Amino acid sequence: MLKKRAASFWLNAMFYTMLQRVSLFAFGVAGYMILVRGFSTSTNGVWALYITLFSLFELVKQGLIRNATIKFLAMPEYNRKKDFVQSSSLFINTVFSLIVICIIFAFGKPIAAWLNTPDLLLLMMVSSINILLLIPYNHCEILLQANFRFAPLFRGAFIRQGFFFLGLAFFYFIFREGFTLLNVLLIQVAGLLFSLMYLLKKCSGTLLKRFVYNSQLTFGFFQFGQYTFGTNLFSGLSRSFDHFITASVLGPTAGKTFVAYYNIVTRINNMVDVPALAAADVLYPKNVEALEKEGKEKVKYYFEQVTGTIVAFIVPLSLFIFIFPKLIIGFIAGPEYYPAIVLLQLTILFSMVRPLSYQFGSTLDAIGKPDVNFIANTLLMLLNFFLTYIFVMQFGGIGAAYANILYYTASLITMILLLKKYIDLDASNIVTVAINRYKQLYVWSRKVLTAE
Repeated sequence: MLKKRAASFWLNAMFYTMLQRVSLFAFGVAGYMILVRGFSTSTNGVWALYITLFSLFELVKQGLIRNATIKFLAMPEYNRKKDFVQSSSLFINTVFSLIVICIIFAFGKPIAAWLNTPDLLLLMMVSSINILLLIPYNHCEILLQANFRFAPLFRGAFIRQGFFFLGLAFFYFIFREGFTLLNVLLIQVAGLLFSLMYLLKKCSGTLLKRFVYNSQLTFGFFQFGQYTFGTNLFSGLSRSFDHFITASVLGPTAGKTFVAYYNIVTRINNMVDVPALAAADVLYPKNVEALEKEGKEKVKYYFEQVTGTIVAFIVPLSLFIFIFPKLIIGFIAGPEYYPAIVLLQLTILFSMVRPLSYQFGSTLDAIGKPDVNFIANTLLMLLNFFLTYIFVMQFGGIGAAYANILYYTASLITMILLLKKYIDLDASNIVTVAINRYKQLYVWSRKVLTAE
């Protein structure tokens, strides 16, 4: 009975989380196909820089509050003080968002100048509306995830991205003269607003009844969240160096062109990341629960099983993209983006390390080692920064791809060594699980063929 319940949980959680990630990717690709055909390569470079900055903000803020909120809500001593936990989470959420808005208005102009993209300034300022809407939106997301309610999370994300795609299609196919960067951003704002309205309705039973500020709890929150905040900031920056450094070093024209090329490579890599991100979303709250009830041995088991399954899925997909990059890029962006083929081939096989990195961070945070996760990501970020800067200066735009190869290799070695130390990871078990998944698929396919 217990095994059936456990299987039911994983199937339900992974089903809706995969649906959410797949829908995000599908709408993202479909929307991107409109953007690359509606805007020039240079204009797409501007949008790519904006999306990279905005996504970095959302990622970093989630790192500051998400894991800490889920962790504290799961602790027995706060069973009767959930309003205290939510209040601390909302307080930090709001303060951080307002600080970012102040930074945009105070330093937006020099940031845009450093990136050789003056058009970026207006987009950053208007995005302040998005930042304010994300305060309650992210709070609702965290509550749903903490309570293992993955179906509403999927529907909320579907509304947000679906509305954005429909808005792009409307301007591109029906009202072409209105297809501007500003209007595209306003569509993004509207999609977030409609999604927020849905999530607020679904969270009505779990939202805090009254705001109760507790300085001690807020400080404890920040102590835990500061490491995840730093981790997400540095890992997000590290994954974006190919955008930022090429834009800064190569000059206005070549910089924005290479940003557009690296942006499509990132989007294709994100396709490969879908199952890993879905698993990380499910694995963190489950690991928190497992650690409280069954200890690190269960955390290790979950890590090896989930990561092995993801690797089994990603290896053939990455090989397909490596062998047929022209087909993939031609379909998504068109012949104008064929120069990105070599960038994609250089990075796609090594980016298979990324699934391990998502589970790595999620696992260390769950077992109470966010400081180790932070230090590891800080050192890897510094390594990637210097590698990217030196290689771009030496080899031009393609240098960032060379730097990524070395960065992912160093990341893989670091993560395996740390996981070996803290959860006694056996990397060979991941390989064994992956091979077993292929065997299970072979047995299943034979049964199907025999039945026919």
